[in-house]
Amino acid sequence: MTVLAASGGSLYTEGWSLVATPTTLLLILVSVLVGMVVGAIPGLTANMSVAVLVPLTFTMSPTEAIAVLTGVWLGAMYGGTLPAILINMPGTPADLMSTIDGYPMSRRGEGGRAIGIGVLSSFLGGVFSVLVLGSAGPVLASFASNFGSAEYFAVALLGLSVIAFVSGSSMLKGIISALLGLLVGSIGRDVMTGQSRLTLDQQELYGGVDFIAVVVGIFGLSEVIEQVYARQHRLSERPQEVRRVWSAVKDVLPLRWVIARSSVIGTLVGAIPGAGPTIASVISYGTQKQLSKHPEKMGKGAPEGLSASDTANNAATGGSLLTTLSLGIPGDALTAILLGALIIQGVQPGPLLFENESALVSSIFISLLLANVCLLLIGMLGARHFAKVLNVPRTLLYPLIVVACIAGAYALNGSAFDVGVTLVAALVGFLFSRAGIPKAPLVLALILGPILESNLRRLLSLNDGDVLASAGTLATSPVGLPVLVVTAALFILPMVNAARERRRARAETDDESRRTRTRAREEH
Repeated sequence: MTVLAASGGSLYTEGWSLVATPTTLLLILVSVLVGMVVGAIPGLTANMSVAVLVPLTFTMSPTEAIAVLTGVWLGAMYGGTLPAILINMPGTPADLMSTIDGYPMSRRGEGGRAIGIGVLSSFLGGVFSVLVLGSAGPVLASFASNFGSAEYFAVALLGLSVIAFVSGSSMLKGIISALLGLLVGSIGRDVMTGQSRLTLDQQELYGGVDFIAVVVGIFGLSEVIEQVYARQHRLSERPQEVRRVWSAVKDVLPLRWVIARSSVIGTLVGAIPGAGPTIASVISYGTQKQLSKHPEKMGKGAPEGLSASDTANNAATGGSLLTTLSLGIPGDALTAILLGALIIQGVQPGPLLFENESALVSSIFISLLLANVCLLLIGMLGARHFAKVLNVPRTLLYPLIVVACIAGAYALNGSAFDVGVTLVAALVGFLFSRAGIPKAPLVLALILGPILESNLRRLLSLNDGDVLASAGTLATSPVGLPVLVVTAALFILPMVNAARERRRARAETDDESRRTRTRAREEH
């Protein structure tokens, strides 16, 4: 664990001889591009693409193998932002929060600008996390390794608190959406006993409802249904701002503190095993809305909301590798795949990796930095072409979206059942739109519900079912208690702000009434 401090700057120089070869550099470039394409297709997740590519890396060197897999990973993380911004359909789960402000920007004719902000934020967040990975990796990994059920429960609860910020004008409707998500998330085998729950004797439901199938339906197909129902497919779209994409640099400069804060959040959350980029983007978005000077604009096309989400989910990639490389503990499902790929290559992640394979560790850091540079160049140079997708006639685009959604859902597990889940989710999403119920809380609850339940039940089991003892464990946790305090603040502060706004509006009304009465008396 002390090797990083000892190696100093050599960590970013020792591995150059392994990376600076034409083959490795080409592999990094191509893998990032492939990842972008995969991430842009709803249903084809980064996890799936990395898993499929693992067998192809068996004949490669460890440096080439990790360069390819991490390149696809980073590319997919950004690629999923493209459909999230342009057609309100997150390509990957981590891009869920990007739809909230990215799509409204696109609807205003600012698709190119939104893409520019997204790729610059992703690049800066990714570079930050790599620098942290190289300089403070062992410290953060040691911190995350101390997490138990109490800490995981607190973090999941913190993620759910973001529902308060994505519920729109009605907290009640947001809660209804979240409760439905928690219900759907409970389908499958009980996490403690293995008994089936709410499966209706359907074998396909024993493993739970596939999250990606729900996302594709509720954000992709439902949007098509909504647009066709409203006959907006016959309306001409506002031309997209596809010129001067690099001018997004000017938009990013005022967001420098948003990016800095979101980079820290993404890296820290990514370092927590099991958290991953989706939770990182959720927490970052909620934090930004709480700290924003204009929170009422978030959800309506605010660049700061898009930047916070994209920065955090890319920063989480480096954070996830912290625990993987330093302790041999995968930070999420995808780093578990990377862990397996390393082991297959004869490399054993853990503290000794930094001592015995310092050149390999250095090459991983260098590959990540170069992959982020490729992400920036491809994303910015191709942004104007990506944004032009909205200029495709709706009569052609919508059928293509439907085909992509169905194909993506089927590709998840090769099951027609997942297609059915997508269709049901699309119907639910359409009904939600008609009733003014937000969709994001349902998806957030679906993600976080199982994490919350499993860790709460483990916490209770460790305390022999004693609720007070479990609460005491949370209260005495150096991590759990501060997180719970922040969670309470995130739930309470929106209510306080709403009450303050009502008092302000009431005061303005009273002042106007007094002025009106004063003018009336003066006229008489």
